[in-house]
Amino acid sequence: MALAVLSLVAAPPAKLETHLAAIFAAFPPGLTGLWRLSIGLLWLLAVLVSLAAVIRARWALLRDMTLAVLLTVALGLLLGRLVQGSWAVAWSHPAGFGRLEWSPWLRLTIPASIVLVAKPHLIRSLRRLGWWLLGFGSVAAILLGVAPTMAIASLLVAVAAAAVIHLAFGSCRGRPALEDVALGLAALGVETVTLGAADRQPAGVFVLEAEHADGRRLDVKVYGRDSSDTQLLSTAWRTLWFRSSDSPASPGRLQQVEHEAFLTLLANQAGILTQPVVTGGVAPNEDALLVLVAVGEPVAQSSTGWDESRVRRMWAMLDALHAAGIAHGQVDDEHLIVDGDRIGLTDFRAAVVATTPWTRQIDRAQALVTSVLALGQDPAISLASESLGRDELEAMLPFLQADPLTPTLRRALRESGLDVDEVRATAAGVLGVEPPALERLRRVTWGSALKAVLPVLAFIALANVVTGIDLDDLAASLQDASWWFVAVGFLVSQVPRLFQALSALGASSIPVPLARLYLLQLAQAYIALTIPGAAARIAMNVRFFQRHGLPPGSALAVGALDSFAGFLGQVFLLLMILTFSSATLDLDLDSDTTSGLLRLVMVIAALAILALAVTLMVPRFRRPVFERARSLWTEALDAARGLGSPRRLGLLFGGNLGNEVVLALALGAFTVAVGYPVGLAELIFINVTVSLLAGIIPIPGGIGVVEGGLMLGLARAGLPEELAFAIAILYRAATFYLPPIWGFFAFRWLERHKHL
Repeated sequence: MALAVLSLVAAPPAKLETHLAAIFAAFPPGLTGLWRLSIGLLWLLAVLVSLAAVIRARWALLRDMTLAVLLTVALGLLLGRLVQGSWAVAWSHPAGFGRLEWSPWLRLTIPASIVLVAKPHLIRSLRRLGWWLLGFGSVAAILLGVAPTMAIASLLVAVAAAAVIHLAFGSCRGRPALEDVALGLAALGVETVTLGAADRQPAGVFVLEAEHADGRRLDVKVYGRDSSDTQLLSTAWRTLWFRSSDSPASPGRLQQVEHEAFLTLLANQAGILTQPVVTGGVAPNEDALLVLVAVGEPVAQSSTGWDESRVRRMWAMLDALHAAGIAHGQVDDEHLIVDGDRIGLTDFRAAVVATTPWTRQIDRAQALVTSVLALGQDPAISLASESLGRDELEAMLPFLQADPLTPTLRRALRESGLDVDEVRATAAGVLGVEPPALERLRRVTWGSALKAVLPVLAFIALANVVTGIDLDDLAASLQDASWWFVAVGFLVSQVPRLFQALSALGASSIPVPLARLYLLQLAQAYIALTIPGAAARIAMNVRFFQRHGLPPGSALAVGALDSFAGFLGQVFLLLMILTFSSATLDLDLDSDTTSGLLRLVMVIAALAILALAVTLMVPRFRRPVFERARSLWTEALDAARGLGSPRRLGLLFGGNLGNEVVLALALGAFTVAVGYPVGLAELIFINVTVSLLAGIIPIPGGIGVVEGGLMLGLARAGLPEELAFAIAILYRAATFYLPPIWGFFAFRWLERHKHL
């Protein structure tokens, strides 16, 4: 609000500001060195704090300071634009009031933003020093000739940037002192005798151990109002990007407390051994507290450990939990507790109600791996078959993958030398069934890479001969290009894969980390060298989602839904542009062309009818085909269930639409670089039509087809043929030929971690 008011009165300067500037200008000029020293000391503190963050490996703090600087510059540019009408910021020492444009002074705002962001991490003496240097620096800026309103605005820009960073990522001051927690507990009616931090601190919550006045042991969970683990972006990052097993089900700290308390009470009501809820709520300092009675001990810390009877009780407890409509999501030694002959679960932060069959199967897969690690493969699998039944155990086999397991279980498997694929194969052997087959992937070979390069060389040679492009003239034209915009085009060209990951997240019927889906899109850029784009995307999606527990039909449906939504998005954009703009397809289909297309369609239809007739008439073909089709159809319906969710539809179609728009922006950056900007609607039109054409022609990556289509579209948009050719090559290099480099590493990472 203060920045808004200052921007309104800044230009022209008010009389009061003019008189104040005259007073400051009357100060002896010999003191200029002192004023500059004040600014220099503020910079010195900022540099020392940054070096300390690097030396102490405080990377989160370094991230916050870097983002604060970038945000400061962005806010300064925006403020200068609003007041002066130009994207300018001040850096050099002012020459005097009235001779400098009104825009934030970066020599003050940058160190101020660093100090303000780092303030919660500093000791008290340095915090006080920072406040004094900020005050002296602001006064020194005015005495050096900065307009008073601009000096105040410069400091406020730094304050705003630091506040935004703290709001988004939190700070170390979010973990409250023990005295504050004790006061909060007293306000909730819980009197404690002792209070201390627990040895194990999971991400997202501050756990304390306490003793009640009546002698009961308590576990206190604190969600600080400014904690780094509970802030908006941090919670969204862990939940969406990583989707770890301990990701909270709700973003707000009070909502997290209410969710865990509700699920814990529901489990307790179903007769599950868990921690009884004492109370929960918001303390006077706005920290959210959940107080639980400490019951039993984790199996990992139990002196008796595992035996067959305890594993049987674990399976019975899990059945009772699922019968109550609850899936826990973290069935491992750290969350399984024992109390005498009973076994139960703690920490219901990631638990869900109204579960789908897949969430229950994930619990069972985790329980089976836990028992395998405790007893060995054969006894654990026999007990699982006895407790679940052969049919239920067979249905759980596809979920015996690395991804549904908790980090604790994955770490234990690595330490024991076991492989989850080996456990799945052993379980299938005990049941006498075939292990769930995974979709085979076509590998990239030197031959396939050479086949990908040859069409590019052929296209360049053909373009040179047919269009008469002079490569010397092309090189001369590119010398005048703005290479900054070329760099922007290359950077923007990498963003669409994030939108593709979002659309895949919307198509998925199970929760999958966005980070892995993004790596999947990068890996698809690598594998697309040998398989046409849509086929590569569907095949890799099937393999990926099978690794996450989905049966083949459901995995196929996810990939098909994603591709089909992308096709619908392209058609929608094309229709909107054709309807509301002057763009036209300008197709000229003569009678010969029309009759040729009709004959091609009739031949394809006849072959399809013949294949269907042979399948129906020959029982040897009919039975397996129909059984397989029925199975795939059932699995596909399961995957599509819930697609009416606004969230999933928004991710599915929004991701695909965003992908097309960002690709058009990347193409536009290259056209701006050569001095021939093209409208966004025309760019989307060119991209979509070329993409649809390349999807029809079964050439890996549309090599040669896309380049020729882009060149033709840009030339029709008014670009010279030489520049249209250059832009097509630059754009394809940024979006298709270079991404396989980092796509290779993404592919290897996904394979190494059993996601492909």
